[in-house]
Parts: sequence; structure tokens; C-alpha cells
Amino acid sequence: MPTDKEPACDLDLATAEHIDMASMEFTYERLRQLARNKNLSRDEKIGFPDSYRVGYTDAILSDIVSKFNGMERRNGTLVDIGCGCGSLVQGVVALLHECNLKGIMVDSEEMLAQVPDNENIKKVAGFFPKNIDSIRQAAPEGADYLLCYSVLHCSSPDLNLFSFIDNIIDVLKPGGLALIGDIPNVSKRKRFFSSAEGIAFHKSFMKTDQAPAVEWLKVEHDKIDDAVLCGLVRRAQAAGCDAYILPQPSTLPMANRRDDLLIRKY
Repeated sequence: MPTDKEPACDLDLATAEHIDMASMEFTYERLRQLARNKNLSRDEKIGFPDSYRVGYTDAILSDIVSKFNGMERRNGTLVDIGCGCGSLVQGVVALLHECNLKGIMVDSEEMLAQVPDNENIKKVAGFFPKNIDSIRQAAPEGADYLLCYSVLHCSSPDLNLFSFIDNIIDVLKPGGLALIGDIPNVSKRKRFFSSAEGIAFHKSFMKTDQAPAVEWLKVEHDKIDDAVLCGLVRRAQAAGCDAYILPQPSTLPMANRRDDLLIRKY
């Protein structure tokens, strides 16, 4: 779970020319700074090296559509929590047009300023779920689909994840689907890097002969693990929803260490 303190950072993220994305702990406020950095690509502004997003957008969108049951609902509304300004949001905007859906894009003002304007899109600035009333006003009938992709782990260091889930469920229409996607799962990561496949992957990627260090008997206080994800599933179920932890297809760049959470509201 996130800690109660903002992680230390010596860089001015709004002006830095080089940022080690792999080692940085991102939060809502840090991502606001990245969005203002003119030295970064669109995907770097949302905390990803280009190698983790460039060329993967179509595969990510295909997986999202599949988990949304083909987005069979038409003339409805999709709410995108933490939409960012990267290549994925460009694809989501195109998807809205293709599926005849209205879009509610939710993020900081710095991110939203870089999202294309469109007559079918409303923008709601602010930190979710503190801006929940503004989202309800923008989507008074609720959301048919709610997308929150690559966001949960960096929303805030003191975020109450149960409150986060509660408010997502509140935004959904009956029958609506919420996909909280691309969640780093430290338990899954440990399982992968303890396997022969994971050890070989690490050696190749890091260009080393050393196996990755894996500490099993260690509580990761500031990480999301199996227990946290299972707790979120039970929280959604207690609210009368179906909820599932789903794998990502192998075509996605971090499928071996990330999970998706799908919620269906009755």
C-alpha cells in the first residue's frame, strides 16, 4: 500500500533533461511536473520510457476492448481516470469515436491541456476521488465504462484504496464495467523473477550474469501485492459487484509483473 509520505526527489521534474523512469516513484504531483517538461516525449510525461509504450498502443487498446466485452454498449459514456497525455489517450479518443461513446477525461490540468479537444469529450481536472462531484456532474447518468490504466500505484502516497474503489463503483451505471489496469503486483514480480524464465529475462535485460535479488519474507509496505489486490476484489464484492483479477496478454510489455482488476456493477 502507498506510504503516508511523499517519496524524496532531488530532481526538478518540470525541467530535467534526463529522468530514470525505472527507479522513480511517481505520484499525482510528480506527474503534474512531468507534464510541463518540454524535454520529454508524450509517454515519458506519464512516467514511461518510450520503449514501454511506443508500438504497444494497439495491443493495449485491443486488450481493453476485450475486457470491456467488445464495448458493445453504444451511445454511452466512458470515464477515463488519470488519462494522461501519452499515446494511449490518443488511441482512447479514437476508440470513443469508433464506438460512438462520450468521453470524460479526468486528470491534472497540465495533462488535460495536452489531450485533443473534441465535441464528444469533457475534461474534469483534479485528483480522483476528490473531484468526484465534478465527475458526477459531467456524467450525471453514470459511466458505462470506466478506465483507470497505469494509475493506481502512483495516484497518491496517502490514497485510501478502498475509498478509491468505492468511488469508482459509485460512478458506474448498473451493468457498467470498470477496468483498473496495468497494476504493478510485487508478488507477481517476485514469482516471475524466481522462475527460470524470469532469471533469464533479468540477465538479458540487465546484461548481467547475476540472478535478480528476490526477498520473499519481506513485507513491501509501499507496494501493491496479492493481498492488496484480493482485498480490493473483496471490497467490490461487498458492494454487490462482480470483481476479478485478470492477467494481461503476453503481447503487453509488462504482462509478466502486472495485473488488471475488472469490476462489474449490478
